[in-house]
Amino acid sequence: MAIWLGSAGGISLGRTPTERTYGTIQPSGIDVAAKRFGFEELDHGLITGDRVWIRRVDANGDPVAAALDFVASSGWVDGVQHNDGRWFVNVDAMSSLRLFRTWREALAGSASAAIALQAPSGSCRVSYEVESSDDRCLAQTVSWVLNTDREVADFSSLGDGFRQRMGTMVSGSGELDCLFDFTAGLCADETAEEESSVYLHRLILRQDVGATFRGVFLLKQSAAIPISGLISGRDQERQLFYAADCVITEVGTELSATEAIHSKIKFVTTGPIQLLLDFPSSYLLQESGPPDRVLQETDFGILLEVAD
Repeated sequence: MAIWLGSAGGISLGRTPTERTYGTIQPSGIDVAAKRFGFEELDHGLITGDRVWIRRVDANGDPVAAALDFVASSGWVDGVQHNDGRWFVNVDAMSSLRLFRTWREALAGSASAAIALQAPSGSCRVSYEVESSDDRCLAQTVSWVLNTDREVADFSSLGDGFRQRMGTMVSGSGELDCLFDFTAGLCADETAEEESSVYLHRLILRQDVGATFRGVFLLKQSAAIPISGLISGRDQERQLFYAADCVITEVGTELSATEAIHSKIKFVTTGPIQLLLDFPSSYLLQESGPPDRVLQETDFGILLEVAD
């Protein structure tokens, strides 16, 4: 039997896509010099690090051909203004937004790295929604618990000698414990992009677009070797993990004079809970190589093994 230490695991978080939300951007709400803007409706429900798809729409919410003229043409890869765009956002204390090309730049929130804005021709009605992005390692993780439960229905009939029951739906819940840090800490994989617990604290306060996240609960990280040493070869590179969409139900902060500050986060699952064993990969491999990387994907892209 292979024995695993708790340090072999961890948590990865991903943004869960949301439904469309609508808002209006007025010329008076755009600060071109500071590269930030706001919606006429103050509560937009976005938080720093969200990847947002913004589209220009009409009064009925249907996309229109007119460009997002408050964003400078340099905000698009091809240097041409379009009627929609995808950017990472940084939200300041006044709920104003800055747009960035990368997640790391959005976390830093530097005005020099923000995408340039310009004075629009008039008010702009837009739709916006949070898009999924690559999973981030939850820094400073202390422990996590994931519980699964199957409901049981009683279908006994009068006259039966024994009760008859059948299993029905599966539900899940859990709790995260991580050190509270407003900046990202160190994950086991130093090359991983790191998320801090502050995101989860902000997530539960988000109203319009919900408090959901995609959780990858790692039992075994890549390259982790059990104490018994029974696993060898490419199996050492496999990750064993639970995957589930979750919604946060409770966030607390535990403070003790002699201990580090802890974040206690409770959640419930909102769909299937999968136990998976797979190779972590950020690219699609072709059958022969080199070169064998043909398509860039997210952290859980398709992997086609190359025969030895």
